[in-house]
Amino acid sequence: MSQLSDPVFSLHYIGLNLKKGVTAEDFENFVRERGVKIPAYPGWQWTLLKGLRGERVDQYLILHEAPSAEQYAEYIDRNGDQTARAQDFWTEHPQARDLIAEWRTFSTFAELPTIFSYYSLVAENTNSSLPEGSNYQSTSGQKPAARVVGIHNLALRSGVAPETFENFITGNIHRVEDYPGWKFHMLKGQGGSRLDQYAVMLEIESLGSLNSFHPELDVSTERAVTFVREHQESERMYAEWRELASFSGAPQIYTDYITIAGNENMLG
Repeated sequence: MSQLSDPVFSLHYIGLNLKKGVTAEDFENFVRERGVKIPAYPGWQWTLLKGLRGERVDQYLILHEAPSAEQYAEYIDRNGDQTARAQDFWTEHPQARDLIAEWRTFSTFAELPTIFSYYSLVAENTNSSLPEGSNYQSTSGQKPAARVVGIHNLALRSGVAPETFENFITGNIHRVEDYPGWKFHMLKGQGGSRLDQYAVMLEIESLGSLNSFHPELDVSTERAVTFVREHQESERMYAEWRELASFSGAPQIYTDYITIAGNENMLG
């Protein structure tokens, strides 16, 4: 993979204005009704996530996806600051600036000094059955399609060089078999609070799909056990992975999030 042309993902922690009496319901209603009209930069997408299980239950995160490192750098520098082009973008969208000001009355926004990290893509499962598309899709008259996004932090074993781990992942990604409707991504921190750290990002088609395999923290259903039994090459790859680094899930820090909303229109 060419890291310059692969997607870039950024995560911003979002905190409610609790001292002003803002509730989770107030915030989510605002985002779904009005906040979704805040555009993403051209080619980008943003999604609001809410913790389901793990470290950050009931806490919020904004996930941005940019098409490439070059397009990320056009708008956000390595320190997380807006570039001149980003400032011009918001000047050209005054209604969006008003909506962001309104958003700030409910919670923090995806901007400094909010804690953030941005990641490059090391590898992903290109054989996943998860269809391409936004993680939150809302169509008038239909129930929204809300995916689950898992963020699972990893740590290398003592003495293992980052290059060794990355070469193993990129050289063996073809051995990964995801559950149906799931997609695996290996990410590496390029800036913010997780610089040079690794994380697994899992995109899952629905909460129902997550629960059909893992209904609770670190609990596997018979369906999950059967899938593992039928895909032993993946299990052998995971065993080799554990010789180099921690694996996805406990005891490492992780949170599985449900998607709450996302930008309505994607600018070209």
